[in-house]
Amino acid sequence: MKHYLAILLALGLLVLCGCGAAPVEQTEPLETTAAAAETPAPVDAPELPAILAEIRDQMRPGTAGSSLTALELGAKLLDWAVLTDADEAEIRADAEAFIEPMRTLPRQEFALQMGAVSAAVERLRTEDAAALMEDIGGTEGTLFPWEGAAAEKLAALFDAVAEIEAPVDPNA
Repeated sequence: MKHYLAILLALGLLVLCGCGAAPVEQTEPLETTAAAAETPAPVDAPELPAILAEIRDQMRPGTAGSSLTALELGAKLLDWAVLTDADEAEIRADAEAFIEPMRTLPRQEFALQMGAVSAAVERLRTEDAAALMEDIGGTEGTLFPWEGAAAEKLAALFDAVAEIEAPVDPNA
């Protein structure tokens, strides 16, 4: 069953990458401005289940505007990853607790949704991130640019989602 979810996730990523992905011209590395170098005021991290619920409710891979929605949700996840002090085990436990009550088809759909957000997070970690952030309304209210530790925490989350098996339910 894990292989099935991995295949679904891979197919979802391929579909998203192929939908309107224009060749990107390489640009010079982003320069850090004085404003970006300032440390943001400490803020409590939102709860991961709330962000996962937002992804479940708002992300519709393959529909008009879904790539922008994925970028917005990816930025929220990156902000969460910067703010949280959760370790990999806590992240995995939160993901499992969120997914556990789902039936088979919602789990498969959620895996595709998370695949789209994962691809968006990768795009937000490139040198084109500032332009992508402008596409979704700018960097105000976010912790952009994000640090590398945030990506490591999100990798743990995306791995946990990909590894959670769908239940064997004849009524699904």
